[in-house]
Amino acid sequence: MRKYVCVCVALALAVLIAGCGGSKGQSNETASKGGTGSSKSYPELRWGVLSFAGPVDWTKNVNSNSIAVVESLAVNNLMEFESDGKVKPGLASSVEQPDSTTYIYHLKPLKFSDGKPLTAADVVFSLNRDVHSPEAWTKTYWEDVSSITAQNSSTVVMKLKHPSAVIQDVIAFSGEVSEKAQVEKIGEKELGTPANLPIGTGPWKFDSYQPESSITLSRNPYWKGALQPAEKITIGFFKSEASLALALRSGAIDGTFDYLAPKTFANIPGTKQLVAAGTSADFICANTDRPPFNNVHVRRALAYATDAKGMLGALYPAGTAFEDPTVMPASLFTNLGSKSEVEKVLNALPKYEFSLVKARQELAKSPYPHGFSTTLLTEQVAAGQVSSAEIYAADLAKIGINAKVVELTPSEAPEGLSGKTTITFSETYSVYADPEGLMSTILPPSQINPPGSGLNIANYRNAEVDKLEPESVETLNPPKRLQMIGKLLTIMANEAPYWPLYTHATLGTLSEKYVLPTFSAWTMSWTPWALEAKLAS
Repeated sequence: MRKYVCVCVALALAVLIAGCGGSKGQSNETASKGGTGSSKSYPELRWGVLSFAGPVDWTKNVNSNSIAVVESLAVNNLMEFESDGKVKPGLASSVEQPDSTTYIYHLKPLKFSDGKPLTAADVVFSLNRDVHSPEAWTKTYWEDVSSITAQNSSTVVMKLKHPSAVIQDVIAFSGEVSEKAQVEKIGEKELGTPANLPIGTGPWKFDSYQPESSITLSRNPYWKGALQPAEKITIGFFKSEASLALALRSGAIDGTFDYLAPKTFANIPGTKQLVAAGTSADFICANTDRPPFNNVHVRRALAYATDAKGMLGALYPAGTAFEDPTVMPASLFTNLGSKSEVEKVLNALPKYEFSLVKARQELAKSPYPHGFSTTLLTEQVAAGQVSSAEIYAADLAKIGINAKVVELTPSEAPEGLSGKTTITFSETYSVYADPEGLMSTILPPSQINPPGSGLNIANYRNAEVDKLEPESVETLNPPKRLQMIGKLLTIMANEAPYWPLYTHATLGTLSEKYVLPTFSAWTMSWTPWALEAKLAS
């Protein structure tokens, strides 16, 4: 059983959402739909993302949503996400599953942006880059795959080592297909450089790339799908959110998504806020390997002393964030059962309602009844998270725990958030709409500080959890999976290596000249989202 390494994780990044919508009468409004828009085309869409560098190649560049936003416009996936996180065929016209470990993909009759036809050989070559390429950070997601072969020029067969309930999700976020002939001609190392931008089948094609400056795209003349509203797309790279917001305010760009401090983007004249379900989990964890945190009563005391509701009241306006019963946001469970079925499982989990009385009682059961001194690790750029840590430190002091807030620089964070004898504030988001997207990153022992990742920062180990997590993936029956995951989360909640804070909304800002009706955490990253960026009617 493979263990995913969710590298595109906003580790230790929290959101300070204050004043997100404008007041009545102002031009800045909160909107998740905004109408279907006009069918008219327009000359240019100008977008902005935070700093972008390195190759324009998703298998090599772990640049979180920035590269996904860029590359999804020109290079499409074999499977594709819908706005609710469900998976549908992308480059495939249909999918057959003759048995639990075999998938047969029939391809649409499409062409690359240079006019060459898409073939099964291109798909096999591209997906095998994920499976076998030494440089592919995505390869750990593909360890369930036994083989990918071409049955004929328009049919691809994938065989798995064992059943997987999430393999189609993996393909939807990382199964991008580039032209085989191009890559073989230029070589793997050159793909994505300014002189050798990927050739894909998407609605737009790459024209130019100026590292740390911008990328431009124009319409793919061989595209057969929905009308490409914009003739040209320019994506500018910004070094700070302040400069990104200033560009929106001046009208230099038309929109952006996935920023960290929405307060900066509030009340910009001529814009509206885009709001969708959140897919990230903000939580606190402690290093279970070392004292005093290797004692379960200490961890439970820390959990009871966490005033998540107070943090929300201080940092977030109503409707933009909410408490979670677990570190897996409810939005990741939608494919496992009805809303009532999911709520029944999540509401039954052990909870640590804020209570300093119960916190003291738990601490009294530990070898540290009078408390101890420690540090709370967070990251300097995460203003909301730093504020949460300061609130938490004040409450811990009331039960005898002297906690110093330590703000790590971005370069210090990866090492600083792994293996330390301390308490850590963290945020992790899932790359697909299933609890496994997070479970596989923060639970397996294989994720305890391996080189380059190490997202099990609690150093958590539990034999039953280690058995249940892979079994839940190999179980293809959603109701049964839901019950197995509920059992796993119950064990985890009782042992309290991680305890939840809140989930915040997925946000974007868009000029009032446009609408983006299918905006979601899934479509903004892994699908050609600009097809929906239409002129407002």
